[in-house]
Amino acid sequence: MHYIDLSGVVDWFHTVSAIPNLAVMFLSSCGLNKSNTPSSLQHHNLTLLEELDLSFNNFSGPAAHNWFWDVTSLSSLRLEGCELTGTFPQELGNLTLLETFSILDNNIQGMIPGTLKNMCNLRSLDFSNNYISGDITEVIDRLPNCSWNNLQELFLVGANLTGTTLPFVSTLTSLSMLDVTGNQLSGSVPMEIGALTSLTDLDLGNNNLSGSLPVEISALTKLTTLALQNNNLSGVISEGHFAGLVNLKFIYLFNNKVELIMDSHWVPPFNLDTAWLSSCNLGPGFPEWFRWQNSTSDLKISNTGLVGRIPDWFWETFSQATHLDLSSNQLSGELPLSMEFMSVIALSMQSNQLTGLIPKLPRTIELLDISRNSLDGFVPNFQAPHLEVAVLFSNSITGTIPTSICRLQKLRVLDLSNNMLSKELPDCGQKELKPQNQSSNNSTGVNSLSSFSLKITTLLLSNNSFSGGFPLFLQQCQNLSFLDLSQNKFTGELPRWISKSMPGLVILRLRSNNFFGQIPNEIMGLQDVRILDLSNNNFSGAIPPYMENLKALTGTAATDDYTPLDDPFAEEYSDKYGLTDMGMSNDSLSVVIKGQVLEYTKNALYLMSIDLSCNSLTGEIPVKLSALAGLINLNLSSNMLSGNIPYKIGNLRLLESLDLSKNILGGQIPRSLSDLTYLSRLNLSYNNLSGRIPSGHQLNILGTDDAAYMYIGNPGLCGHPVLRQCPGPPRDPPTNGEPTRLPEDGLSQIDFLLGSIIGFVAGTWMVFFGLLFMKRWSYAYFGLLDKLYDRLYVISVVTWQKWFGPQV
Repeated sequence: MHYIDLSGVVDWFHTVSAIPNLAVMFLSSCGLNKSNTPSSLQHHNLTLLEELDLSFNNFSGPAAHNWFWDVTSLSSLRLEGCELTGTFPQELGNLTLLETFSILDNNIQGMIPGTLKNMCNLRSLDFSNNYISGDITEVIDRLPNCSWNNLQELFLVGANLTGTTLPFVSTLTSLSMLDVTGNQLSGSVPMEIGALTSLTDLDLGNNNLSGSLPVEISALTKLTTLALQNNNLSGVISEGHFAGLVNLKFIYLFNNKVELIMDSHWVPPFNLDTAWLSSCNLGPGFPEWFRWQNSTSDLKISNTGLVGRIPDWFWETFSQATHLDLSSNQLSGELPLSMEFMSVIALSMQSNQLTGLIPKLPRTIELLDISRNSLDGFVPNFQAPHLEVAVLFSNSITGTIPTSICRLQKLRVLDLSNNMLSKELPDCGQKELKPQNQSSNNSTGVNSLSSFSLKITTLLLSNNSFSGGFPLFLQQCQNLSFLDLSQNKFTGELPRWISKSMPGLVILRLRSNNFFGQIPNEIMGLQDVRILDLSNNNFSGAIPPYMENLKALTGTAATDDYTPLDDPFAEEYSDKYGLTDMGMSNDSLSVVIKGQVLEYTKNALYLMSIDLSCNSLTGEIPVKLSALAGLINLNLSSNMLSGNIPYKIGNLRLLESLDLSKNILGGQIPRSLSDLTYLSRLNLSYNNLSGRIPSGHQLNILGTDDAAYMYIGNPGLCGHPVLRQCPGPPRDPPTNGEPTRLPEDGLSQIDFLLGSIIGFVAGTWMVFFGLLFMKRWSYAYFGLLDKLYDRLYVISVVTWQKWFGPQV
């Protein structure tokens, strides 16, 4: 009854337990939960039940006090992935007839109980992916001694176990499968391992084991899988270690420090299916014993010290292999002109010294990485109908991209950056899309779309010599997320259809080309763009408005619509299990930020950058720029921008690098710059800025070596850190667009002046209207004036007579 939805069935247990003579109950992935499952076996009769599988039901509670611990007739119990918590139940010891017990992938913590001592029939035990967190010796001691001769399978993967040795191995002589991968075991692999002659699978990977591999391992004649990867093993492994391993099919030794030294005439007793030997030392010569491994489907020998040419027999021997990785060696010579006879799906040969042409590829190939070599071209009629990922950067490929690339209908990633390719990109059969005149390239819509389309999501063509206009075949790339055409010789105006035909662009890099004309307003419709780099071109006119439409840079994108982004350098291809991840390519994006060129790899998606520097842009910086609160890097330098720096630029709170140098910006520096607490690079040099330089917060610690350099070429600026002193008391200047502030109460001078005028006028009119309409006020006012007049008259006459009258 696997996968039957019983989540809404309350009495399922009563119904099932009523079945007479029920011996087997398989209810994995049936939606069972704590609410519809009993905690005890009262009033139920399951005395004959032998096999019970409740895996992948969400019980979400303590492992103890559950009904299945009371079914003492069980010989097999599986509770995998049931969200059980707490400690291992003592009731486990009640199941004395158990032969198979699996409780992997739960959240149980603590040491296994000592009540297991009576479980003498155990044959298979799996405690993997719980939190036992103890010494492996104690775990083995708690296993029933009476089962040691019967126990065949022991799985303790990812159980957070420690210990310095594996002393128990000589006691569990019946073991056929031992897996303690992903713990913190240390010490060496014991010589006693040779006593486990029944072993078929030995998995000790992802620990801290050290020392050399004992030659006694050759006694394991039944061994099919040897997994020792990701340890600190060292020493030499010779043919003596493999002498008796006649059944070996899978070997995983990668990421150790071992050296495999075999006699050139040695013929191995096995024929491997999978060999992962990366980062071991196999060189310098190519291992001759590989020529006998014609059944190998998966061979990984990257970074193994191989030097010289790949022998001719290699391609024929591994013609049936599906995965080949020979990267990061010093392999040289040419590849076969045709590899069509092979069955490889993923071929990785990057970072070698290969020369010659890129060959005709197997029709089966889905992933190809031959980057960082010295290959110089494509063979004629290059094709690979199932190719999804082609990583060919940093070679010496010349000529043009072959038109056959247009027939790669499954191609998602194409990286040809850092080569010597030239001329125009192929039109992919869309000749009717070529513009008939100069203006047709900028039509508001797509002129002529057919059903033809490409699945490309990543197109990286930087640092070549491509020419011509903006590639028209990109109109057929609706899924494109990452486009890098930088450092080429493209010319012409940008089409308006970029945001319509490639609405999901995340990275758009066109730097260092010969594009000209105005930047189309429609480019602001790229709501997902995170890196917009149009620098080092010949663009003119104003910066497009509506910058607030760049939603990804505003930090206001709806979380409901958010989907994790693919990485531009991820090497993934489709297989019957979904997407297989082959890791990351070694390519990167070079970004000018903080006054230097930095290389970004998988972290490029987090950069959030706009670079429009080194063009001929005019007009003012759009006020809406301040809406891009997610920006980390903003570079508008070396243009002809005028006007003021937007006074709300302080809204860009995440900004780390700001370069507005070499423009003709005027006015004062906004005080809000001091709000940019993450700012580590500021350049406002060579503009027409004036007034006091603001201070405070991050501005005080910028450019500590030569802080004045940030402001050089602005003779109107004053205050620290430039030499010119500002008149008046030291205070921050007003921000453009903001009112001037008085130091006493923070009111602006304009507000103070307006208030004084309004107060004077209002007071005058109040007095006038009072005298005009209120008689008592009038009589009193004019009476007071008469008295003052009389008093002043008398005083003046007396004073005159005193000073100028006749003297008596």
